[in-house]
Amino acid sequence: MQKIMGDKKNSVGRSQRISVISTGILILLMLCFLAMTINNSAKLAAQTEIISNHPFEVVISAGDVKLYVSEMSLRTGRLERHHNSEDVAIADSKLEELSALLEEPVSRIEELYLGDSEDVLELKNTLALLRTEQTLYLAFCEQQELTEENIENYAQEHLQPLYDQALRHTEDIIGIAQAKKVGYGVTSEKLRITNLTGSIVLMGLMIIVLLVSQYVLHRQRKELVYRNRLFDNLSLSIDDAFIIRDANTGVINYRGLNLERILGIYMPNVESLYKGLSEEDTLAIQEGIRDPQFNSPFERLVEYTKPDQKKCWMLIRVYRVEDLNTPQLITVFSDRTDEVRSRQALQDAMLAAERANMAKSEFLSRMSHEIRTPLNAIIGMTTIAAASVKDPARVEDCLSKINISSKHLLMLINDVLDMSKIESSKMVLQKEPFDIFEVVNGFVSTVYAQAKEKGIEFEETMEGFGEDTIFIGDSLRLNQILLNLSSNAVKFTSPGGAIRLDVSRHRNGNTTDILRFILSDTGIGMTKEAVAKIFRPFEQADASIAKRYGGTGLGMSITSNLVTLMDGQIQIESEPGVGTTCIVDLPFKKGKESSLTEPDFAQQGLRAIIVDDEQQVCEQTAVLLKKIKIDAKWYQSGAGAIKQVKETHREGRDIDLCLIDWKMPDMDGVEVTRRIRREVGNNIPIVMISAYDISEVEEEARAAGVNGFLPKPLYRSSVYAAIKSALVQKGHLPAGAEDKSVGKLLDGFSLLMAEDNILNQEITATLLRMNGAEVDCVEDGKQALDTFLDSAPGDYDAILMDVQMPVMDGHESARCIRASDHPMALTIPIIATTANAFNEDISAALAAGMNAHVSKPLDVSQLCRTLADCIRKANG
Repeated sequence: MQKIMGDKKNSVGRSQRISVISTGILILLMLCFLAMTINNSAKLAAQTEIISNHPFEVVISAGDVKLYVSEMSLRTGRLERHHNSEDVAIADSKLEELSALLEEPVSRIEELYLGDSEDVLELKNTLALLRTEQTLYLAFCEQQELTEENIENYAQEHLQPLYDQALRHTEDIIGIAQAKKVGYGVTSEKLRITNLTGSIVLMGLMIIVLLVSQYVLHRQRKELVYRNRLFDNLSLSIDDAFIIRDANTGVINYRGLNLERILGIYMPNVESLYKGLSEEDTLAIQEGIRDPQFNSPFERLVEYTKPDQKKCWMLIRVYRVEDLNTPQLITVFSDRTDEVRSRQALQDAMLAAERANMAKSEFLSRMSHEIRTPLNAIIGMTTIAAASVKDPARVEDCLSKINISSKHLLMLINDVLDMSKIESSKMVLQKEPFDIFEVVNGFVSTVYAQAKEKGIEFEETMEGFGEDTIFIGDSLRLNQILLNLSSNAVKFTSPGGAIRLDVSRHRNGNTTDILRFILSDTGIGMTKEAVAKIFRPFEQADASIAKRYGGTGLGMSITSNLVTLMDGQIQIESEPGVGTTCIVDLPFKKGKESSLTEPDFAQQGLRAIIVDDEQQVCEQTAVLLKKIKIDAKWYQSGAGAIKQVKETHREGRDIDLCLIDWKMPDMDGVEVTRRIRREVGNNIPIVMISAYDISEVEEEARAAGVNGFLPKPLYRSSVYAAIKSALVQKGHLPAGAEDKSVGKLLDGFSLLMAEDNILNQEITATLLRMNGAEVDCVEDGKQALDTFLDSAPGDYDAILMDVQMPVMDGHESARCIRASDHPMALTIPIIATTANAFNEDISAALAAGMNAHVSKPLDVSQLCRTLADCIRKANG
């Protein structure tokens, strides 16, 4: 035994001596390598100094000069297209900035350039002359009535030669600097080869010494490996993971083999543990183990995030061990996720009830905001219509807008009633043809009135559409988006401010176009922080906003959700005190003109003239007249229109219709009307167009001979109504004339209607008769059954059945009809007309034997289509 112990001792001694000798040789070789590296590095540094501080710096600085000169050329070139005073000021500021930036690279070239100093002097002179010419160019651009060609010619003559000359000087300097760099590179290459050869030799010797040393260390590690294996087996046999680290340095001396299974990481250092913890937990653990009084286990339950982003709850316990060479910290990790989740489930159940109450309040607030918007339009347009009973065109315009807003209101009520939609947060978009001009201009009419009432200027432009104005989509949702945005614009813009709407075809596709709506205002604006949270429900810029302006904070959240639902995008740009710009891009499928019903005046062969100083209004109106087969010419001055009227009068073929703007620069519409009446008499119908309050000029205009009025903005329904009224008034059309190309949908149909509410009965019967049907009315389900049984086959084509009625309800009456012996009992269409609009109500109506369900308030178009479809199917 003593001999064995002696052999081990001698072996350890030899290993230690070999290790010391190897280490000494290795250190000596490293010192030699260091000395050689320092010497060669000093020589390389000298060459590098020359190369980096002269050619390279000169080339870089010359490149900066080229960049700034090129950017100057771009800035002055931009003025060829945009040269108002603001653009010139911006260009002047940018050129001053670029001139200042040029000083540093030019000075650097002058300092380091190794070529002829005359090269640098020529460059500086050229740049000085260029700045002088730029100043003259900016002054030239500020002149009025300049064209792009004038500015471009001036730039080509005075600026472009100097730009080219400056760039040539810079290229010459770069070429000379590059040539200087090559010579110094050869010397540097020789030094590199010498250093590489010496490094290889010394590295080979160090590797040999290192291998010897490693062999010795390998024998020493065997013993450590054996002991570690025993400890690893212990760590694998338990469920808690642990690490052992130095209490002073934090270096991990041992980590359990199950650490990765428990925490999901190998944990190369303690900092990797803290990455999965919150900042609060990290600070608490660090402060706890640094506490001088720490001598008992430290415990903390923390939420830990694994590298795969899975979260769990971990109990961390830290023990301090002092009876070793250096103090050690043992950290034990125990997974407590199941326990925490059990407690959390109880808390979640309690919070669910609270959230349900909050959701109810939120829903009621949102519905209040949405319902009041169309309701306000209905009340306002009803008031305007009542005050304009003597103006049929105005009344028809108001009724059209009331119809749009009522459909919007009906859609909201249907969403409230349809609980399945509310619970699943689903909203179905309509896909119907609409005219973008009519939708936008109908919206503009509403906003224009609101803006005018508050003293705010409102402008609207529509560009890029031409004659393609029909699209397929949900026009009511589009109107809702625009109304939400405009209501904020009006609300937050002070009197004297301005609101502008720009509508354009942003992107033209094969089947789908992207329409861009830009609504800008000069209101109070918002900070970047407010813009970031504007789409959150109930959020406003600050607490004072709600007190000063009102509102629930739901409008922009609803708008954002609608835009997303329509596969669009919305962007908000705002600055406090300057205003806000909302940019909305929405895709719509292209529609066809044939999808909308148009009047047709082709048989009358009518000719019209349009007078307006705005070319866009003239072109838009001419397109509308062309669609209804009225030949139109337009003029941007009253003189031109009067001349045309006189010429056609002399030829014996008077103009059939004149549309004249009120306010024009040469002579206003009233004066144009007087002169036309003076030349050709009172036979020509004249309609006056105005973007202002008609009441200001109505009396004077009618005295001058105006037959009707048409408010701007123009859209098809108001234009058609005004034209028809003026033509009927002057006898060009018979009273009651209408488009004969479109027949009534229910012509020849006889209907039986069961409705206990007398007012609803009168409304529905009148609407059906207006669409060509004959209607017999009864007041309950029993009368409907008796009337049907007493009728002969063919007396009635369909039955309209209310559900909730006295004596016998609609469901029971329908079941009795289907079970009767009448020859048409099983074939006659029965349509439920009821305010019960839930999904289960529809199912109940169908189960009672009815063919279809139309909810109240009735959409007459939908009702007529449903009746026509059911009757055609029944008749085969």
